[in-house]
Amino acid sequence: MKNIWISALGLAALALTGCGPLNEGGTASQIGQLVVGRVTGAQAAPPPPAGLPQEELEANPGKYMRVNIRDQKRWDSMVRSGANGSRVTWVNPNNISLTVDNGILVATRGLPRDLMGANVSGTLSAIRSGGGNAQRTHEFIADDDGISMELLQCRIAFEGPEVIERLQKRLNSVRFQETCEGETLGFTNIYWLNSNGQMLRSLQAVSPDAGYLQIDVY
Repeated sequence: MKNIWISALGLAALALTGCGPLNEGGTASQIGQLVVGRVTGAQAAPPPPAGLPQEELEANPGKYMRVNIRDQKRWDSMVRSGANGSRVTWVNPNNISLTVDNGILVATRGLPRDLMGANVSGTLSAIRSGGGNAQRTHEFIADDDGISMELLQCRIAFEGPEVIERLQKRLNSVRFQETCEGETLGFTNIYWLNSNGQMLRSLQAVSPDAGYLQIDVY
């Protein structure tokens, strides 16, 4: 049976929860600084404190993002720690790291059954074209601790303008929905972009064990 993590309708409902408070605590695998360096090709920066005031977020655009690790029921702050071309890695105080390519998730470290790597070039092209079809490849940790690869067929649909709220502000955005299916799994991602094509917010699948992340870049 195909492992469908969550429906598009369920994702839409999750998106309505907005940005909650940043919480400390929670448990996660500890990933060393060397791992972050390997993903980005750069040295990792020190992780940020778990909680950040609104003034700090607003005064430093592009430095921080907030992530809702939904399966752990908590929000975390992440700081930009390195970049390799268009790929940027962010890390939290527990050394959980996410690597994104123009806002699209391509790797995680420190989550259950990490996304070891992904090719999302087709998704990026479809979004820039206003929608279309694309292929993805995802690599996961397999049950035998090896690497398993999944080829996914995806449809990216433009869903129109939408106003999102965060830090007591209303932000204009355009929304895209990506629905992907492979031989053994399927998922739906949602992206909110500003008028410059930069990702403001997204709901993105990691793996069947890790579930979804809501990612807000400031």
